Amino acid sequence: MNKQELELKSMILQATLLSNLEFLKQVMPTIYEVFLNYQPSGTGVAIDDGGNVNLFNNGQFVYSESPHDLAKKQVNVFLDNPVYSSYDIKHANDESISFKHEALLKSIYNVRNAETGGKIPKPTNEKRLDFVCFLGGGLGYQIVELVNRKNVLNIFLFEPNLDCFYALLHCVELKPLSDKCISQGGTFNITVGGDEHKVVNDISKLLFEQGHFNLSLIYFFKHYDSDTISKIMGAIKEFGHRWHGGWGFFEDEIIGISHTLSNLNSKFPVLKKANSFKNILKKSDVFLVANGPSLDSAIEFLKSNQDNVIIISCGTALKALLINNIKPDIHVEMERTAGLSNYVKAVERTEGITIKLSEINIVALNTVYDGILKRFKAAHLLTKVNDAGGHLIRRLDKKMKYAYPMYSNPTVTNTGLAVATELGFEKLYLVGADFGFVSQNYHHSKHSIYFDNDFQHKEVVDENMQTNMVVKGNFRDEILTTNIFDSSKSAVELLLQNKPRVKVFNTSDGALIKYTKPKRIDDVKINNKLSNKQEKVAALLKEASSREQLFESNVNAYVADVRSRLKSFLEVLLELTPPSFVTREELASAFSAQNKMLLKMQREDEIVFILVQGTLKYFHTYIMASSYYYSDLNKRAEFINACLDSLFEHVNDIFIEFTEYYDKPAKV
Repeated sequence: MNKQELELKSMILQATLLSNLEFLKQVMPTIYEVFLNYQPSGTGVAIDDGGNVNLFNNGQFVYSESPHDLAKKQVNVFLDNPVYSSYDIKHANDESISFKHEALLKSIYNVRNAETGGKIPKPTNEKRLDFVCFLGGGLGYQIVELVNRKNVLNIFLFEPNLDCFYALLHCVELKPLSDKCISQGGTFNITVGGDEHKVVNDISKLLFEQGHFNLSLIYFFKHYDSDTISKIMGAIKEFGHRWHGGWGFFEDEIIGISHTLSNLNSKFPVLKKANSFKNILKKSDVFLVANGPSLDSAIEFLKSNQDNVIIISCGTALKALLINNIKPDIHVEMERTAGLSNYVKAVERTEGITIKLSEINIVALNTVYDGILKRFKAAHLLTKVNDAGGHLIRRLDKKMKYAYPMYSNPTVTNTGLAVATELGFEKLYLVGADFGFVSQNYHHSKHSIYFDNDFQHKEVVDENMQTNMVVKGNFRDEILTTNIFDSSKSAVELLLQNKPRVKVFNTSDGALIKYTKPKRIDDVKINNKLSNKQEKVAALLKEASSREQLFESNVNAYVADVRSRLKSFLEVLLELTPPSFVTREELASAFSAQNKMLLKMQREDEIVFILVQGTLKYFHTYIMASSYYYSDLNKRAEFINACLDSLFEHVNDIFIEFTEYYDKPAKV
């Protein structure tokens, strides 16, 4: 290459950099600020002996062949053998299905598998790739190559190395790539630097904004190998399930409203904000007891020390404690279906238990069935956020008197921790909060209902515990876990991250939990005496809760107003879908429009959003994911249209159920 050609290439590189900086200034100002006056320290762009733009690092060129040729080869490999994740659902046995929501999702599964054989053909044969994660940018030529050969709707680019991304800014123009995505209704996102957790969180944000139906199938294009990129793939495999956890669904929210109204009518008080009362017990040793297998090794300690510590039992840990003559000071429940009463009644009829439920205080989420709460000594409610019933309490709470803690689900351990911290306790010990198990045959305390000979759901529980998922252990290298346990552990960590004044010791032989200190139960020493414990706990719960504002006559009027707004919203929402679809791309456009309307509704009318968002997310994602199983495009179109007809009928049916049964006892 002569001097003139070299100067021309250098000018083009500089012009591309300036163009990209202007683009970043307009749409990604944070990244723009980083690279406006950036000086690379280890890696830079240079012209190699073959006249190719190349990366130069530690005295040598990174690419041993033309980066353009390498990009074409990588795209060929990707299209021929793509790496991707696809969304699917683990369906319950027909006998265990209680909701129309579950039944319809399973019917989609049955039809899909019957018509396709239950396998996805090579998804890169699709005309358009809807979500591609480029892990490692290099010089960016592979991105341009793929976009030239396939329509790509959403692009997520992660480059861990700042020097390398600065080199990319000299080589490919980002604005045309972004414009092409946006013109199709998609988005173009860049993350530079950070670790695997940032990548997982940034993808989560993208899914929220663009619609969770994009989870249906995500492609991963790895440009080069590095420790960071390997950790990202590991984190996606380990934590990716959190992208689609806890959506809820319409029928569930109806139960939440029904139970909330029943609980308010039963005059159960609601926990107030922590700064509105004084907890004279806040320095006490509080043991939050969950039903993990390691609870069994703590039974003797709890029995010996129960007079001088406060014990908060969570869900099915109750029987394990009572059968060992350990009386919790506060019991906690969170499951909303009336079927939970079967677990509670099983405790009452267990031989050998002498402590009565009527002797025990209970704190439960507002969604818990009142027939359960009435069996206990004194019942108190904790408001669940992101819940239609919880939103009802918040709407009545004109004085902002009540507590609205985040991270109170997905399991009762999360609720128990939220209760303990909202009551103002500052020193907590986690017992049986394993969030996993060492052996799949020993997944809960053997003193609990799960190991009763007459437990009816033994096979279902055992099946749910089948897993290959592992996480770092609290006292051992690793333990087995499940998606739900891992999501629950994550919620514990997020709650404790926001409660730095709360000191938490983890005595459980389970998963390692951030923001807790591992401490074996045998090493715990209780030195303080706790006198008049029952009276003090009862006084605390009384002072920490209230019924003020919660019995106003406008409750029914408010629900009627919600019903009217919901009806109008659903009518407009469903009009966004045409009478029939021919292509999957048309379906994606309709789902995208509905998602934008959902996001708008979340800002304007949260309770309407809460009622329908989960149902729409589940069906959007599952219908889209299932469409990939069809290589015959005519059959695909028939399947999509049949699914949507069933979905619209389902939504209409559940809306009628809401209008007629929101204030009636729950059906499940």
